[in-house]
Amino acid sequence: MFRVRLLVLLALCLAVPCLSAAPDRMLVPEPLPQKLALEGPTKYKPYQLVRVKATGVDAKAGIIWRVYPSQDVQRATTPRGILEFAAPPGTYQIEALVITTGADGAISVDEQAMSVEIESCCDKAPPITPPTPQPPVKPKANPVAALGKIQFGNAGCTATVIGPRRADGKWDVLTAAHCVTHVGVGAKGSMTLPDGRKLAIKVGSIYETPDCAWLTTEDATLADLPFAEIAATNPAVGTKIWHKGYGVDNPGNREDGEITFAQDGNGQLQMSLSVSSGDSGGGIFRDDTGELISCVCCTTAKGQKARVWGCAADVARKYRPAQASELWTPIEIPEAGIGPINAWEPVDMPTRGPVVTVLK
Repeated sequence: MFRVRLLVLLALCLAVPCLSAAPDRMLVPEPLPQKLALEGPTKYKPYQLVRVKATGVDAKAGIIWRVYPSQDVQRATTPRGILEFAAPPGTYQIEALVITTGADGAISVDEQAMSVEIESCCDKAPPITPPTPQPPVKPKANPVAALGKIQFGNAGCTATVIGPRRADGKWDVLTAAHCVTHVGVGAKGSMTLPDGRKLAIKVGSIYETPDCAWLTTEDATLADLPFAEIAATNPAVGTKIWHKGYGVDNPGNREDGEITFAQDGNGQLQMSLSVSSGDSGGGIFRDDTGELISCVCCTTAKGQKARVWGCAADVARKYRPAQASELWTPIEIPEAGIGPINAWEPVDMPTRGPVVTVLK
């Protein structure tokens, strides 16, 4: 009977682990596999690196990271199981796919996802400050470029475009009266600037005593003409001056001089300069400011430094034509036959005797 019981007990121990056979050892159950999870902050400051860690990944498993949207996402090189990237502000969906191959060759895929937000730089858009209105830029005078060759018939002189531009869009042009007395008020001619542009001009007024005449451009659309400005007052005796003209002696050459006498009874200044025929009507300018203070009238000697007279700045400003508030179209004046106009002949410059002006 005892032998039968022993055999039964041995059979049971073989079928079921026998605790009494090893009283100092306890059976511990194997741990369950850890579940895949994604860990990391879900909100980041602007330009901060996003960092996500995958846990519960078998050491032999493969892992694939995905980020949506993927545009402008810059991934960093990281250890296995870590995702790091930089991206513009916005919300991004992160996915991790873990691929495991079992002992029997079966493939299993585990997937987890999380969202992260990268904040924008400002909670509120900064207020837009409108730009401070800037005053319109005043065009700068350019007396050298404003000196041009004028022609009425075959007669040629020098003249200066005067700014600012008129309200009607045209420009005033100053020259000597003796350059246009042979054609009179209303006559039409041309002016050629140093840059090669040719302008249609018309005689507006003639003042013989101070020897100045005001012309105007015919085209009212010439917004970019170079110009000179008339000085606000006559310069003092001794002021340094210069002129450039189309005289037959060194045409286009700059000549320097100075004021020798103040305005006389004819409304003219006396200067020391070198001028010649063709320079007539050309602007004479202050050396320090570039302002026009006179226009060439006459001299005691041509082609050399001598006494020269010209309409004073005060007089030229006084006689400058008023700008009409309305556009007015004159009736065309019939043209008389004055010969060919394709030749340019300098108007002969008047000469004076060596008379000394006495200031009162």
